[in-house]
Amino acid sequence: MAERETGPSGTDTSGAIADPAAWRGLTMPRLSRRGLLQAGGLAGGATAVCGVLGAAGLSSLLAACGGPAPAPPAAADAVGSSAWWSKQELHYTVNFANWPDYIDLLDNRHPTLEHFTDLTRIRVNYSEPISENLPFYNSIRPSLERNEYTGYDVIVSTNNSPALGELINNDWLIPLDQSMMNNFRAYAGSLVRNPPWDPGNTYTMAWQSGWTAIGYNASVVKEPGDSVGILFDQRYAGRVGMMSDTYELGSVGLLALGVDPATSTEAEWRKAALLLQKQKSDGIVRGYYDQNYIDNLKSGEIVVSQAFSGDIFQANLQQRYQDLQLLMPAEGGMFWTDNMCIPVHAQNPKDAMTLMDYFYQPQIEAVVEYYNDYVCPVPDARLVLLSPSGWAAQELAAMRREIGKPPSYTADSDLVFPTPEFRARSKGYYQFRDPDQLALWDKLFGSIATGS
Repeated sequence: MAERETGPSGTDTSGAIADPAAWRGLTMPRLSRRGLLQAGGLAGGATAVCGVLGAAGLSSLLAACGGPAPAPPAAADAVGSSAWWSKQELHYTVNFANWPDYIDLLDNRHPTLEHFTDLTRIRVNYSEPISENLPFYNSIRPSLERNEYTGYDVIVSTNNSPALGELINNDWLIPLDQSMMNNFRAYAGSLVRNPPWDPGNTYTMAWQSGWTAIGYNASVVKEPGDSVGILFDQRYAGRVGMMSDTYELGSVGLLALGVDPATSTEAEWRKAALLLQKQKSDGIVRGYYDQNYIDNLKSGEIVVSQAFSGDIFQANLQQRYQDLQLLMPAEGGMFWTDNMCIPVHAQNPKDAMTLMDYFYQPQIEAVVEYYNDYVCPVPDARLVLLSPSGWAAQELAAMRREIGKPPSYTADSDLVFPTPEFRARSKGYYQFRDPDQLALWDKLFGSIATGS
């Protein structure tokens, strides 16, 4: 088996990506991505583009985005400062908003949350109101504008999505208490430490990550090869699924040209659009899908499709879908991260910090990962899955009765604990420099997906 990155247990981390710039612009949430780049979903088109740009490098681009000048340094006792955090107390309750089906579940309970309460006496009110970044952001924005509590102490948002960028740019996230990130400092993997979208993990701690790559039915696609070109193969005409989201669609078109989306040019976008239009005109594409691509892949309506890594892994756990496989093409797969953060005016910030750092313990993350099967932010969780003990062993054994596969199946997956080869194939999304670029991208690739 290829070498893997792990944390401070002494295993090698030499496979980490050396150039942080390769990870700029990583985006896309866990579920439906449609509408992610619809700037109208945010208040003001220019503001939306600033949100896409995110915090990193934003100050130098505010003039182009029409945003305010950079704020002066915060006062010593400002919200999120060390002095402010020193005054916070535990309230023994925390309200956590997440995406659906994104945490361990057993007998209608969440073992890790119950364990957290047993250890800390902090009660977790867990909910799943996030199905897309922008709609959820728009649901809490009025409260943020009125300087009111959103009802949530922890929310999950995708890196460099317009929502996360706006939250950071508008000072609507509380800077994290760095002194309470002990587990994170000890066990977080290189892919989520000091990320380009949030230098120093000032506002965020990763929840899970994943790839947008290629899923295929191995019972039909006997020789998939290792290229994104399979999506353009006439042998599968009328049985290929593409994503309706313009960011994903355009990015895979660029990969098919051998172009890195993160460093692509407008001229290359136009070439990618022509290639994708020809793919459509040649009758290769069955349809342009949001999250329902996985249902069509399972039913056999399509036999190869753009796909999210966790979806394929989870489907493959079921006996009847074991022919579904994920291809990480040589040209690359698009990598994204969902992040935990604390919205401003949260009523229970210290409880929130306690919860967020709790998940960076390897035995806790092992239980989450056995259920989720996305890219794990805690590499040492693999060691727990291979040799569980104590509380984790008890919960993993109980979960196995439902999941069927042993925990080692998750531990040995390149999709959960990526090898250096997989990390090297991970590509970042393009960062738009101004509203005109965003409009051009959406026009070029949106018209292909919608037919307009």
